[in-house]
Amino acid sequence: MRRLNDKKMPHWFHAGISISLLTSTMTFGLLLHPCAAAEEEEKVAPASKVNEDGQRNFYDVLEDLLADFEYDLKNGDVQGLKDLSIRNIALSENIPPSFRGHIELVITERILKTSRAKVIQCLACRSKKTQVNGDQVIITSADTNPVEMARIAKTAGISNFMDVAFTYQPGGMVLSMTTNDPETGSVVWSRSYNSETSRTAAYRRGVDFSQIDDARRASEYRPTIQYRLTTLYAYQADVSAPSGCLGAGFRMMERYDNRRKEVGFEIDSFFNSNFIAGGATTTTTTTTSLWTGLNLTLLFVHAWNFIGLEENFNAARGSLFTAIGGTYASGYLGGLVRAGYEFRLARHWAVSASMGYRPPSALFVGTTGSSTTFSGIEAGLGINYLF
Repeated sequence: MRRLNDKKMPHWFHAGISISLLTSTMTFGLLLHPCAAAEEEEKVAPASKVNEDGQRNFYDVLEDLLADFEYDLKNGDVQGLKDLSIRNIALSENIPPSFRGHIELVITERILKTSRAKVIQCLACRSKKTQVNGDQVIITSADTNPVEMARIAKTAGISNFMDVAFTYQPGGMVLSMTTNDPETGSVVWSRSYNSETSRTAAYRRGVDFSQIDDARRASEYRPTIQYRLTTLYAYQADVSAPSGCLGAGFRMMERYDNRRKEVGFEIDSFFNSNFIAGGATTTTTTTTSLWTGLNLTLLFVHAWNFIGLEENFNAARGSLFTAIGGTYASGYLGGLVRAGYEFRLARHWAVSASMGYRPPSALFVGTTGSSTTFSGIEAGLGINYLF
């Protein structure tokens, strides 16, 4: 084997060997000493926001609450931001009073950053007044005097005050805010931000709020409105003799109790079928019939649907309904009580039969103004279109 001559080797070769030996020594040392490798890795890796025992940094949690407040500001959910002044900041006992200024600054920063509101510093709101009464020294503050606060707000051009309460416990953090009207003292807006229910913290954990919102809306009550048009043929009591009438109606019902019940209104109008068919009309018959002119029947309806645990359009279904209301016609205004049964066909069609009673009420006949008592029974058949 040929021996290398150090004297004939260039200087860069010696430097390369030195660096290579140094690198190999460090690598071998790290392999032999895992603690040293961990220390080197800690120097390179960024610090985590969550400690090994699951605890988070105080300012990281506070940032999540402020981010939730900023989210409400962007969505326009915060009311009372016009010419705003932060008046009082209450802290829990375990927080030093010097932290009050930091809370005020970070809240002001978010308001100015996200909205176009103007934040006004009100030094007079926090001033204290001292007076000597005999051997007593009385110290008063403006925030305990609503009249004085209203005067200060008017002088400084403040439209709303904001009060803040900040509470910190080892198990969580709560930031509560309210905006008030200085003239009336009423609360315009109020909201509490809890670190345990923070929206920002949930985003960091990978929670998809779109799915949560959809699930919440699905669990909430959503009214189901059903409309129907009805064509009626009814046997109606009339002034001189009962009349056969054609009618049209519209019903609007809201379903509840898992669609087993309905409640709503119905409006009907009838017209004497003799006149529609071209029967003879005279002045006497026209003025002594309720169903030849404008007439409206308005009813409040409640129905019970017999649809089983789940409505099946291929199975026979029915509905029992009762209604109470009244009828207006020329010279007549009286009550009406109606009950009926509806047999539903397919999905959109139904046939119904009903019976009604009109209690005695005053009826004005002709142009003489003479009145008489009118009452009677109605019976009808209808074809309904549901949509």
